[in-house]
Amino acid sequence: MKKHYNIIIAGAGGIAQAAGLLLMEWSEVPPTVFIGNRTLSKALKVARWIEEGTTNPCSVKAFHLPGEGLTEEMKEILGQGDVLLDCLPGSLAPKIAGLAKDFNLHYANLTEYVEETEEIMALAKDATTGFVLQTGLAPGYINILANQLFQQFCSDFEVDKADKLELRVGALTSHAVAPHYYGFTWSPVGVATEYLKDTPVLRDFKKTR
Repeated sequence: MKKHYNIIIAGAGGIAQAAGLLLMEWSEVPPTVFIGNRTLSKALKVARWIEEGTTNPCSVKAFHLPGEGLTEEMKEILGQGDVLLDCLPGSLAPKIAGLAKDFNLHYANLTEYVEETEEIMALAKDATTGFVLQTGLAPGYINILANQLFQQFCSDFEVDKADKLELRVGALTSHAVAPHYYGFTWSPVGVATEYLKDTPVLRDFKKTR
């Protein structure tokens, strides 16, 4: 980023922690970051971790994000924010997106929850700010990358289709262990939910579930 922004991160888990540090390290003008969590001590811990880990001068402030309602502190922070990055469990995404809309903030999340995503899409139809959903590596960025590679393939070989396009992304560690064989960098509940709930798929060139 080449100008200063106030970025609010909802959640204080591993992903929020990493996002906060990357924002500080990769921005030409480091933002002011607010870390909100229902457990204030955890938000304070993440704020300190970012401050100690970054090589840039920074401002990281922790605040209490209650499960219900709005505190005066929250209203003040949301009122001065530019972007709300939602790193909370997917089931809470519509609530946080609603706050972004109410306070005229840009909103981004990481969840792949289908029903919640559809709810936010409906909520954001008349929003005046940007709502960027499912911004994680999969199914977010990998789809964009795959499309670019497909377009390049068609251009290079003068074709308009490919026999197969396989996308493989997962938190597969060098020392994966049973029973999951998966490196959980975020909520295991969120990962399990993806396998339990219906999801839109393309089958025989038709969208179904």
